[in-house]
Amino acid sequence: KEDIFPPCCITVILNIGHVLALRRLSRMWRTMAERHKAQKRTIDDAKLLFLQRHPTAAAATATAIALSAPDAATPPPAAVALECEIRAWRGALETWLSAQRAYARALAAWARRCLGIGGAGAGGTAAAALPLAFAVCMEWGHAVDAASEARVMDGLDFFVAGVGSVCSGVATGMEGMAGRVLCAGMAAVTGAMAEFADASADGYDALVSAVAAGAPGRRKEEPTCGPQVS
Repeated sequence: KEDIFPPCCITVILNIGHVLALRRLSRMWRTMAERHKAQKRTIDDAKLLFLQRHPTAAAATATAIALSAPDAATPPPAAVALECEIRAWRGALETWLSAQRAYARALAAWARRCLGIGGAGAGGTAAAALPLAFAVCMEWGHAVDAASEARVMDGLDFFVAGVGSVCSGVATGMEGMAGRVLCAGMAAVTGAMAEFADASADGYDALVSAVAAGAPGRRKEEPTCGPQVS
């Protein structure tokens, strides 16, 4: 009994599905980069306003972020809520990136099993020699690993530390300094996030371009689906 979907048809379906997914992920990261860049511009403008109104707060900002008083008074509820929100944001981003990498690595492992390529020998197989759908699966993992989110996580930790310093009461009596601390933290986060999103989008764009460039040459070698009309 013949298969309902011949292997060549499955390959075509995989190709289409992968390219669509990669393009959508690229658009998602590019949109995120644009939004974070706009946020950073707004925050930078706010920082300038704080500098103009409170020029003496500049030197105190770094000190407030570096110090923390464990015996400070109970912090205001709004500051506590902001700190919790930042921690939740960090956790959600970390979870999403881990899931994205796990999915891409699972696809790569599946492709290696289908092709009979072991983990150690996978690097010796040229991508051009592989069926396009499987090559995409194997290269996807490299794309998600290419951009590091370390600066984003550091920025979020910096932001949490800044909020914590304000909550601890170190900034008591320093008019305007709390706003500068928050602006500095938000600027660090949005700037790092914009860079990371741009790098991620570039990686997906490069992968889509590689797929598009490799597809024409492969079509001559790969069989077509269904009956051929001469």
